[in-house]
Amino acid sequence: MGNKLKAISKVSVALALLGAAVPAVEVAPTAMAAKKSTKKAKKAKKSTKKKSTKKVAKKTSKKKATKKPFKKVAKKKVVKKTAKKAAPKKTTSKKTAKKVVKKTTTKKPVTKVVKKTTTKKPAQKVVKRLTMADKYQPQVKSGTVNLKWGTDVTDDWDYEARKFITNDSSIPVSTSYKYLDPVNGQKGGTYTTRIQVTYADGSKEVVGSVTFVVPTTDVDKYQPTVHDVTLEYGADDSIEYGVDYSIRKYFITNPAGYFPNDPIFSQFKSSSDRTQFELNTDSEEPLSVTKPGTYTVHVKVTYPDGSYEDTNKFKITVLPSQAETIKVAPKASSFTVSSSSALEYHDDDLLENTLVDPSFFLTNASALPEGTVVRFNGSLDSTDTLDPGKYEDYLTIKFPDGSSYDTDNFIVNVK
Repeated sequence: MGNKLKAISKVSVALALLGAAVPAVEVAPTAMAAKKSTKKAKKAKKSTKKKSTKKVAKKTSKKKATKKPFKKVAKKKVVKKTAKKAAPKKTTSKKTAKKVVKKTTTKKPVTKVVKKTTTKKPAQKVVKRLTMADKYQPQVKSGTVNLKWGTDVTDDWDYEARKFITNDSSIPVSTSYKYLDPVNGQKGGTYTTRIQVTYADGSKEVVGSVTFVVPTTDVDKYQPTVHDVTLEYGADDSIEYGVDYSIRKYFITNPAGYFPNDPIFSQFKSSSDRTQFELNTDSEEPLSVTKPGTYTVHVKVTYPDGSYEDTNKFKITVLPSQAETIKVAPKASSFTVSSSSALEYHDDDLLENTLVDPSFFLTNASALPEGTVVRFNGSLDSTDTLDPGKYEDYLTIKFPDGSSYDTDNFIVNVK
C-alpha cells in the first residue's frame, strides 16, 4: 500500500511541476486555460494533502506497530513472573519424578523376569505341536493279562509292551515302547504298569497302562531263613558237592517239615517232587570245605510247584586245618633203633599203617588228636622187622580233618 501511495505522489508532483512550467511559456492564457490551471492546482493540493495524510498514516501505523510489541513484551513479562512462581512446583515435581525413576531403575529383577517371559517358550510349544508325539496316538489294549509265574515282562518277547498297542501298524516302525512300573513275575499279585512311547524324533509320551496278574505259588506261602555258619576244615564234603539235604541241614534254620516234601526227612531225600536247595556263592570261586576262608553265599530254594526264590545272603567260614594249627617235627637228625622190633603196625580202624610210638621220633606228639596217622613214607614204611643198616626217610602226618604234611628227612640206624 505504501508503494502505491509513493507512486501516486510522484505522479502528482510531476503534474504540478508541469502545471507550474506552462504559465512561464504562455504569455496570455485564455479563460479555459486558467480554469484548467486552477483545476490542476487544486489537484496538486489534493495530492499533497493525500501524501501528508499517507505519511501521517504511516507514522501512526508505525506507532501502532511499535505499541503492539510493547504490549506483547508486557505479556511476556507476566508470563515470566508466572513461570517463576510455577518454577518451584516444577522443580518439586521433577524431584519426585527423579525418585520415581530411581525406584523404577532399581527394579532390575523385573526386567529379568520380562526377559525370562520373553524367552522362546511359545516357540517350544509350537515345536512340541509338530513332534511325532503330537501326530500319533497309540492305543493300549484294555483288560488284564494273566502272567505265567516267573516271567520277566521286560525280557520276554511274548509280553513286550509293543504287543499291547492295538494300532501299532499305524505307528512308525522306529517307535519304541517300555514299561515304566515294575512287575514282579515271581510274586503273586496284581501289577499295573504304564507304557511310555519314544519316537524317532526323541519325543515321548505315556499312552496308557497294562494290568498283569501273577498267580500265587509256594513262594508266597513259605519264607526260608538262614544264618551264618562256621565249618571245621574238611567238614561234610557233601555240602561242597551241592547235596541239597546237607545244605538244608547246615544252613536253613526253618524247623524240619516246614517245606513241602522237606528233604531233611530221609523219605524225601531222593524224591523228585521234594523242595530242593542249591548253594550259590557271590564269587567266582566256589565254596570248598578244604580251603579255609570266609564265603558270602545264598541258597536258591525250588518248590514242588516249580516256583523258586533266593534266600538272604549269609556267611560261611571254613576254619584253618589241623595241619596248619598243630605242628610237630623230628626230635633229631638221626635215630638208632633195634632190628628186633617193628616201627609200624596196621590200624584196622584207620585201615593204614601207623607208628608204634610217634613220641620217640616227634616233638609235641601228645598234641596230635586222636585218629592222627603218623607213618614213614619211604623204605621204612613196613610192619615187619628191619634188617640192620642205615636208612634215610621222613614221616607223613595225616590229621583227622584230612589235612597233612611231611617232616624233614632224618637218619635211622637199625642195629
